[in-house]
Amino acid sequence: MTERLVAEWSERPFTSVKRRRATVEHRVLVEHHGGVGVDVRHEVRCPDVDGLPDEWTPAEVFEARQHGLDKVTAAAAGWWA
Repeated sequence: MTERLVAEWSERPFTSVKRRRATVEHRVLVEHHGGVGVDVRHEVRCPDVDGLPDEWTPAEVFEARQHGLDKVTAAAAGWWA
């Protein structure tokens, strides 16, 4: 398995009315699973606000396999949207 960081950025002020002062960090990773396919993960975190994850949390995950591309929804990361 090989993992590569494709993009990383911060968003401030965040576009949510409830979290205008928060900085939300984003990153996109591509993870290769030999002989199976790849996963593309958009992960988010918000280290400067209590009650929000300060660890990277999957927001959107896409799995690319021989049969096609599927989006896997990460319900735990609904706070950032």
